[in-house]
Amino acid sequence: MLPQEGSRDLSRRLRIAWLWAKRLLVRRSLFVAEAELGWLGWERTDFFDDELNEAVGKVREFEDTQASLMNTTAELAARKTALDGEVAREKAAYEQERAALDEERKAVSAQLDEKETARRQKLETVERFERAVEELGRSERRLENQSHAFMLIDNPDADTRKEAREVSDELSRHAVERRVVRADQTKAAEEAAGYEPEIARLRGELKRIDAAAEAARARHEEAGQKFGAEVRDLERERKESHTKIADLDREKRNPYRIIGASLADHGISPINQPAALEKVLELREREARLTQAMEELEALCAAMDMGIFVAFYLLLGAVIFALSVVVWHFMR
Repeated sequence: MLPQEGSRDLSRRLRIAWLWAKRLLVRRSLFVAEAELGWLGWERTDFFDDELNEAVGKVREFEDTQASLMNTTAELAARKTALDGEVAREKAAYEQERAALDEERKAVSAQLDEKETARRQKLETVERFERAVEELGRSERRLENQSHAFMLIDNPDADTRKEAREVSDELSRHAVERRVVRADQTKAAEEAAGYEPEIARLRGELKRIDAAAEAARARHEEAGQKFGAEVRDLERERKESHTKIADLDREKRNPYRIIGASLADHGISPINQPAALEKVLELREREARLTQAMEELEALCAAMDMGIFVAFYLLLGAVIFALSVVVWHFMR
């Protein structure tokens, strides 16, 4: 008899716990349904009692505040859109300016390379002419030594006089050639020097372009920092506005639930929304059935003999303890 009665009591108590959990879920659904009913039909509660009028006043206050916050959010979104447009335009202007400067620098660099190459070629020509003059000088000194040697010969024969004339003629040709080379060298040096003003001007143009590019980059970075700060401020304000709207949504639930419960008590459904009232009534009926079932089971549990109750649960505790000892022993 003890195990049978105790098992029945344990089964009833487990069922009570299961019904309690189920009723808790139903009550949460009922809270949501009553709040929804209140949200749909709160404007039809003007003729109810003071508590409802107070709830309606809170709802109106919440709605006004929320509407203001939503307007603020819309304004912030519009400002964000306008700011994004400014950022895009500023970026496009910077990229256009930078592209123009890059093209200008490319053209100036090409001209500078051309002028520096021409100047370098002229300087190389001057060096070649200098080497040619030096070679002519060595040849002239050799010929002068030969001419001097011929002059020291007394009574030179015909062949000697002929060789002396050839040396003299060669010296004359070298002198003319040296004058020509010197003239060409001077001309090449002057032409090389003539490139220097243009090269200096082009280098100055490159410095100006580089300075303009650096200034444009600095302005772009400064604008980016400014726009970034404004965007962060707008995002913070939008987040705060959304947070306040969410808080208002949570705060509105209780007044809406009070209104919805009163509407359900009086059988008033929102205009064109009768399903909202039907849902509340259905959930209330389910809650009532669960509560009644729990009360019946609790009554049966209360009617159980206290001696049997104590003996059964002591026995159950002893069995559980023994099993735990056995499990602990085998798991060591």
